[in-house]
This record gives sequence, C-alpha cells and structure tokens, in this order.
Amino acid sequence: MGEPLSHDWGGQYDPDPADGYREWLPESGVAPGAAPAEPAADTADTVDTPIRRAPAHALPDPEDEPHTPADDHAPRHTADAPEEQSDVVEETVQRALAVHRLLNGQTPPTPEPLPGIRRIPLPDVEPPRADLVKTLVRRRSWDVFAHRDLDLAALSGLLRFALGVQRFEPAYGSEHHPMGMAPSGDGLDLLRAYVLIRGTDLLEPGVYRYEAIAHELTRLTIADPVRPLQQIYWQPEFAAAPVTIALTTRMRVAFEHKPLRHYRTMHVDSGIAVQNVYLIATALGLACCAVSDFDDAGLSQLLGVPESEVPTMLIPVGHPPL
Repeated sequence: MGEPLSHDWGGQYDPDPADGYREWLPESGVAPGAAPAEPAADTADTVDTPIRRAPAHALPDPEDEPHTPADDHAPRHTADAPEEQSDVVEETVQRALAVHRLLNGQTPPTPEPLPGIRRIPLPDVEPPRADLVKTLVRRRSWDVFAHRDLDLAALSGLLRFALGVQRFEPAYGSEHHPMGMAPSGDGLDLLRAYVLIRGTDLLEPGVYRYEAIAHELTRLTIADPVRPLQQIYWQPEFAAAPVTIALTTRMRVAFEHKPLRHYRTMHVDSGIAVQNVYLIATALGLACCAVSDFDDAGLSQLLGVPESEVPTMLIPVGHPPL
C-alpha cells in the first residue's frame, strides 16, 4: 500500500453545498438536505410493462436497432460530390470564424506561411518517474522564472510526454493515424504546438513547430521572438521565460469530420493538452503557466498560421526561481 495522505482532503468541503448561494436556487419548497416529495400516483389505468435496462458499461445488444445519427447533425460526406462537401466544410469554418472574430473583437491577418528552414531531431529521454497525486499537489502556475536557459533534454521530455504521440490506430483512411498523449475528440489530429525559444543550451532563438510523429522541431524563423512576445502577451513579463509553447487548433480539419458544435470541443482538447504540460513540467522540475490573455492577431502573424488555425493558449516554460 502507498503511504497515507497527510492532509484531510475531504474535511475542507462544506457539507451543505448550497450554503452561500441559496438565493440563486429555484423556489422548490424543499429544505436543504431533505428528500424531494414522491410524485403523486397516476390514477389512470396502466399496464405493467417490463423495462429493459442495460447494466452499466454493457455491450450493445445485437437485437437492438443500430443507431443512425440525424442527417442535420453532422457534415455530409459523399464520395461522388467532393465539391459539395468542400463547400459545406468551408461554410462551417466561416460560421465558426464569425463567432471567433466576435469574441476576440478582431480579424487576424492572413500571413504567408513560414517555410521550414531545417528540421532538428530531439533527443530520446526517459519518462519522468513521479507519483501522480504528488505531482498534482505540487503543480503551480509561475509568473517568474529563473534566469537560466532550458535544457534541451528537459524540453524534449516535456514535448514528448505532454504533446507527443502515444500510439497509432487505423482511422480516418490511414493505417497509422496518430493518437496523442493528450486525447482529443474522436481522436482528430487538430492540435499543433509551436515552440518560441529565447534560448536553450543547444538551440538558437526563433520560432519552431513541434513535429509530434517524428519528435522533431522544424525551425521557422531565425529572429529572437522576445520583442514580439512582449507585444503579444497582455502581461509582457511572461516573455522573459526561456521558452513559450503556443498551442493552436485547426478548424478546417475539425469540420471535415465534425459539425459546427465541435468548435467548443476544440477548446476542451486544448485544455486537456495544457493540463498535460502542467503535469509533465512539474514532474520534470520545471515551471510553467497557462496564459489565455494574448493578442490573437499578433500571435497568428508571428507563427505564420492561417485564420482557420486558431491560437488557444500560450505556456511560458522555464525553471522555478531560486
């Protein structure tokens, strides 16, 4: 057995969760903690009909009718009408972008894509050996970092075990579709990670794209990203971190397979990836912070991504201050 927890995790919770916001509850006439009244019995003639309830986690019953989703709940995919399918995807992307522009109050420019200058293999590293619960307890958000570069092995481990590929599965027309360490809705390969480097022990400053399948970095620029990051971060002190990870999600890939509703799921996927980065960084003894306050248009310009590839989070990474 593991060692007992030294903290009473349940003792800090209020036994009456409604206390403090009772005025927001509907007027039910039921006292807190009391069971609701049983509904009145129906006096009409009824026929007792046995109800089949599947046990939890039961496999589908072969006698059940197969479920067919309604046509208006998903994009239409027809092999003989690729132009029609493309039009539907483009319409869905534009509808999602309209919402995104409204929420951000700006329309990002459409920069030229950045050409890959060269690919840099990352070193193989062992996974961190850390207890999950202890890592969760130790996790913090840092806004100050030590004045030292990030070790390349630590950066490699952070990317590999937080945002790398876990396995390959036959899906979406491929025998080797990548399934990430950070799960995503329906296993879609939407997430992209960019690494904005101020300095490491072996890498020059610049903007890099993480290639999860090959576990490599593609260098996109040779310019130091600190000055533009100071303009992009709403809190410019985060630009002092030796590394910033920028997460994006690709709308066009999502809406080729999912309806407009998946706009919300894309952000959930990004949040899962952020939690991965937090936990792996903590296990490696690094410091990081999830930052959602940034200039979307400026970041898109810096990364050289189209408007349909939406930045979702910035994560400055470094060493904890001494």
